[in-house]
Amino acid sequence: MILLVAEKPSVANQHYRPMLERIEGEKFTQGDGCLIGKNHCITWCVGHLITLAPLDAYPGYEGGWRLSNLPLLPEKFRLMEIESTRKQLAVVRQMMEQADVLVNGADAGREGNLIFDLVLDFTPAFKQKTIKRLWVNSYVAKDLDKAWKNLEDATQRVNLSYAARLRQRADWMVGLNATRAYTLTAGRGKMISVGRVQTPTLNLVVERDTIVEQFKELYYYSVVGTWKGYQAQYVLDDRRKAKDERDASAKESDKKSEGLKVAVFEKEAEANAVVERCKPPAPATIAKIDTQQKKQFPQKPFDLTELQKEGNKRFKFSAQQVLDCAQNLYEKKLLTYPRTDSQYLPDTMKQEAYALAQRLASPEQKGVMRNESENFVFINSSKVTDHFAIIPTGETPNGLPEMEQKIYDLAKERFVQAWLKPYVWSEMEVILSEASAESKDPDPKSKNPDLFRLKLKRNEDLGFRALVKETKDERRKTKGKKGDVGTETGKADGGAEGKGDSDEITNLVEAFPEWNVGDTSPFDSVELQKKKKSKPKYYTEATLLAAMKTAGKQIENEELAEAMKDRGLGTPATQAGIIETLKKRGFIEAQKNYLVSTARGREVIALMDEKVKSPEMTGEWEYKLSQVEKGTLSPVEFRDGIVEYVKQLFADLHARYACQFEREAATEKLNCPKCGGALDVAPWGYVCPNAECGFRFGHTVAGKMLAHSEVKALLAGETVGPLSGFKSKKGSEFSAKLTLDKDFNINFAFESDGKFHGQKTDYKCPLCGSPLEENKNAIFCTGSAQSKDPRSEPGMTNGKEPGMTNDCNFTLFKTIAGHVLTAKEIAALFGSGHTPLIQGFKSKKGSEFAAALKWGEGADKGRAVFEFQHRDLPCPVCGDSLRFRGSTSQQSGPQGANQDGAYVCPQCNYGIPQVFYQRKFSDEEVEKLLKDKATPVLEPFKKNETTFRAALELREGGKIAFNKLTVEVIK
Repeated sequence: MILLVAEKPSVANQHYRPMLERIEGEKFTQGDGCLIGKNHCITWCVGHLITLAPLDAYPGYEGGWRLSNLPLLPEKFRLMEIESTRKQLAVVRQMMEQADVLVNGADAGREGNLIFDLVLDFTPAFKQKTIKRLWVNSYVAKDLDKAWKNLEDATQRVNLSYAARLRQRADWMVGLNATRAYTLTAGRGKMISVGRVQTPTLNLVVERDTIVEQFKELYYYSVVGTWKGYQAQYVLDDRRKAKDERDASAKESDKKSEGLKVAVFEKEAEANAVVERCKPPAPATIAKIDTQQKKQFPQKPFDLTELQKEGNKRFKFSAQQVLDCAQNLYEKKLLTYPRTDSQYLPDTMKQEAYALAQRLASPEQKGVMRNESENFVFINSSKVTDHFAIIPTGETPNGLPEMEQKIYDLAKERFVQAWLKPYVWSEMEVILSEASAESKDPDPKSKNPDLFRLKLKRNEDLGFRALVKETKDERRKTKGKKGDVGTETGKADGGAEGKGDSDEITNLVEAFPEWNVGDTSPFDSVELQKKKKSKPKYYTEATLLAAMKTAGKQIENEELAEAMKDRGLGTPATQAGIIETLKKRGFIEAQKNYLVSTARGREVIALMDEKVKSPEMTGEWEYKLSQVEKGTLSPVEFRDGIVEYVKQLFADLHARYACQFEREAATEKLNCPKCGGALDVAPWGYVCPNAECGFRFGHTVAGKMLAHSEVKALLAGETVGPLSGFKSKKGSEFSAKLTLDKDFNINFAFESDGKFHGQKTDYKCPLCGSPLEENKNAIFCTGSAQSKDPRSEPGMTNGKEPGMTNDCNFTLFKTIAGHVLTAKEIAALFGSGHTPLIQGFKSKKGSEFAAALKWGEGADKGRAVFEFQHRDLPCPVCGDSLRFRGSTSQQSGPQGANQDGAYVCPQCNYGIPQVFYQRKFSDEEVEKLLKDKATPVLEPFKKNETTFRAALELREGGKIAFNKLTVEVIK
C-alpha cells in the first residue's frame, strides 16, 4: 500500500483525493483521520505533530531553573508528541506502519520536509520503508498530476531536511538556553523570553522607536537658481571634497551624477553666501550637457514578503492576514504556492504565463503589453528557488470573502503589469558654472567655480505608467521621475535617520531647448530654500518586513537587496508569525497602522547583549542555512557555529553576572538576620523560608549586583564598602558604603554628609512633617542627614530605591513630565493635597495630556502622582456610554474584581470594574480595551499570593478575560 501524507486535511480532501481518483482510479472511503483506498491511502498532519522536548525533559534539568547546568547542547535531541495533535499522530503512525511506500506530500519547502521527517525521527523503524517526495508548487490539476507521475526519491532533497532540522535545533539551543540564562541573571527571576529571530526583530522596532522619539526638529538650506526660465540646483563636486573646504559644512543628498551632489547646508549663512555670489547679474555658463534615454520596467510578480508589504500599504492588512488569505487562495487553486521568496518564473513557463497574462489582462492593458518574444527580467530559471513567484493559476474565483478577493486582485494586477511596456523618457542634464565665483570668493584657497545642475525631462512613451500610478516609494527610488507635468521634485521619506532630505528638481518639457556648451547668461534669480528635515516614522508591518528581509540594513539598490535577501531575519513563511508572537507576548503593539514597542519590550532589549539582539548575525545564520540547502555548507559546520555561539554567549554572561553564577554555586548558607534561619537563594536575591518571618533581601542595589560575600557581611551587621559602580536613576555612577538598619533596610553612607541645602519654605513634609527647603529645581525634606544622594533624579520621585529607607527622603521636583509647576500649583498640592487640572504634560512619546496631581498612597506615598479625569466610554453591549461611578454593586464585571468603582452603562447595566485582580485601570487602558478588544501586557495583577502580568481580551458579550498566551508569573 502507498500512503500519501498531506500537511493539512484540506489539501488531502480537496487536491490529493481527486488526483488519485483521476490518475490511479482509486475510490476512497472516509476513515478516522484518513482516506482509505484499495492500493493508495491518504492521511494528514495538522501542521507539526512532533516537536523538540523542552529542557526539563533531560535528566538533571527537572524542577527549578539553574545556571550551573547551562548551557545544554545535546548531541541527540529528544522528541515529544504535541498534546493537541496526539490523536492524529496516532492515526498517521498506524497508517505508516501498514504502508509499504511512504510519500511526503507536505508543502514544498523546508518546513514541509521537517513536519514529515520528525514523524520518521520519532519512529525510526519507518525509515526502512521506501520513501518518496511529492514536490508540487501548484495545485492546478495538470501540475499536480505531473508531480505525482514524477515522484522524487526522498534523498534528492536531503539538504533541505538538514537545513530544516538545523533551523529548529538552532532555535532550541539559543532560545531555551538564553531564556533561562537571562531570566536568572539580567531578569533576576522575571521571565525574559529570547528567540533567535524574535529578539533581533524586537530590537529593530525598539531602535526605530528610539530614533523617532529622540528626533529633533531641524532645518536645512539649499540654493535654487532660475536660468532661462528653468530651475537649477546648487551642487558640490564630491570628487573635490578634500580640496573644497566649503564641503565640510554641507550635508549632501543621496542623488549622484558623476560626483555631483545637491548641496544641503546646515547653516543659513553658508547658503546665503552662495546666493550672494551667484545672484544676477553674475553670468552662468553651460559647462556640460549630457542627454540620455532611460527606461523603467514594471515591477516583477510578488514574492510573499512583497505581497505582505503591498497588502499592508494598500489595505492595512497585517502580514499574518495576507499570508492566511494567500494560503486559502492557494488551497482553492486560485494562486500558486504563497510561501516563496522568489519573484521569478522559470524559462519553461514563459509561453504559458504570457498566454495567462493575455487572458487576465483588461483591454487597456492588452494595448500596452509587450511582445512575447522580448526578454523579461522576471523570466529567469536561475533565480527561482524552491518555489516561483506568486501568480494566478487561471482558475476563476467565485464568491470569495472580501479580504481574499483583495489579495487575489493584488496578485493578478501585479502579474499582468509585469508584462507591460516600459516607461521611456529622455533626460538632459546641464551643468552651469558661475564663472565669476573665483573672483568673488573671499577664501583664497578656493579655486573652484560654483556649479548648478539643471535637469530637463521629455516623456517618450508612458508605457505601463499610462495605466499604473507611481507610488511614493517608486518616486523616491526612481531618479528624475517624480511627476508628469511642470517641475518635479521628489523628497525622500526620511528613512530611519531623516537622511536624504534634499529635493531633486526635474523640469518637464515637450522638447529640449537648443543649448550648447559655452552658452552664457545670468540667472533670472537665485534663492535660498529653507526646509524642515523629515521626521523618521515608526515601523508599519510593511516597513518592518522590509527591514527583516535585509536584517535591518536600509538597502535601496535592487541588486544589492536581492543579494541580501538570504541574510534576512527569518523566512517569508515565518516572518508574519514572528511579528504576531511579539504582539502576543506584549513586546510590541499596533497603534493605528504603526508597530511600536511596549515598555516591556524596551525593558527586554535593554537587558540584552548585542550578540543576542544583533539582526546582522541572525541574518547571517539564515544565509548559512540557505547554503546548507544548496549543499555548499556542511550541516556539521553550521551546528558547530551555533554551539560555539551559545558557549561564547554564556562566557559573556558569566563575565557580566559573575556574582550570580558564584551565588548559585555557593554551598554556604546565609543566616536570616531576622529569625536566624537559613536563607534560600532566589534569582533575585535571598528569602527566608519561614513564612512567619517573611524576610526578603534583593542582591542588586542601585543597579549593582552584590557578591555573595558582600551580602553575607551586610546581613551580619557589618558595613560593606565603599563600593563603586552604583548607578543613579539618571545613569551616573557613584560610590558608597552600605549598612543595614534595625528594620533590615539598606542605607547608603557617603564620605561627605550628602546634604542638599536651599531656601526655607512654609511647606511641611507630607511624610514626616519636617520643614521643607527648595532650590530652583526641587523642594526637599531636611529631616535626614542623608536625605539627598546621587540616586535621585528629576521627576515624580522621593529619591528612594525600593527596599531602602532613611528617616525621610522626600523630594518634589518642580518639573514633572515636561511641565514646570507654578507657585500656585505647588501651593495647592501642599495645601489641599490636590492640584486643579493642569494642561501641558508630555508623555515619553511626546504627546501632550492633561491631569491633576495628588499625593500618592501605599507604595506611592510621598510621591506626586497623576489623577486623570474619567471619560465616558462606549458600551460594548448596547452602544450607550459607560459612565464612571464610585463604589457600587451595580456592575457585571468579571470575578476577581474589587468593586471600588466601575465604568457602568446606565442603559443595560453592563460594567467594567476599575480594579481587576487588585490592579486599577486607567481611563486610557479601558478605552484601548474597548476600541481594540485587547490591551498590551499589563502588570501587576494578583490572585491569592500570586503576582502576574498579562494582556486582557474583550470577548463576546463584553466579558473580560486574560490572554492565556501572555500570562507570566512575576512572583
